[in-house]
Amino acid sequence: MEIEFLKTIVKEAEQLTNKDFAVHPKGDRSDLVTDLDWEIEQFLIGKIRESYPDFDIVSEEFNTDGKVTDNCFIIDPIDGTINFANHIPIWGIQIACRKGGETVASVIDLPRLGEFYYADKTGAYLNGQKISVREVPVKNAVYAVIARGGLPLMQNMLPHSPNYRNYGAMCAVMAFTACGRLHGVSFGSENPWDYEPGLFLCKMAGAATKSVKGFHAAAMNQEFLDILEKETRVR
Repeated sequence: MEIEFLKTIVKEAEQLTNKDFAVHPKGDRSDLVTDLDWEIEQFLIGKIRESYPDFDIVSEEFNTDGKVTDNCFIIDPIDGTINFANHIPIWGIQIACRKGGETVASVIDLPRLGEFYYADKTGAYLNGQKISVREVPVKNAVYAVIARGGLPLMQNMLPHSPNYRNYGAMCAVMAFTACGRLHGVSFGSENPWDYEPGLFLCKMAGAATKSVKGFHAAAMNQEFLDILEKETRVR
């Protein structure tokens, strides 16, 4: 069963995050990668190759050009690397599995918060307990808008609700939406390892979700999802 496989390998990978690590520049001057990003991703890839040799892999460090296919795993070894590198505890390991053309399982592990989220067709869970989104009036909604140059998009949301939050890790924002701490998230990147595990978690927690080019989002209900799309979709 895919969810049990994901839970097992992510829990094993979590142990690697206790090791000392070195930080390296990545891409532009503002981004970072650690040697544990590389090590964790290699570990997860190795486990997948052993048990699912016919599945494709899309991942942040070693398979960035991979295409999301009907049968594949999507891996972000450390989402929120800048937080991780600076010992801010909001970061996580996240992975999703697609089988037969649809996502069937995902895990988001936030080790320093002691929170282990996962989802399959039976629902979404936090530390073994079923979770769900929580609805509030839109004016009270707490949300995140994550996109390069996202300040104007966040300003677009102010007439609806001023309660914007930025945690520096997509995995945490999605997990917090799934368990009802946040009420929505809009994301502008096209990297599937950033959004696919969390989108599935939120969907199975009862969120309204949408994923198209320039807009990947989850919200407490369709009303708030429509607002997020209108105000923050990058076209």
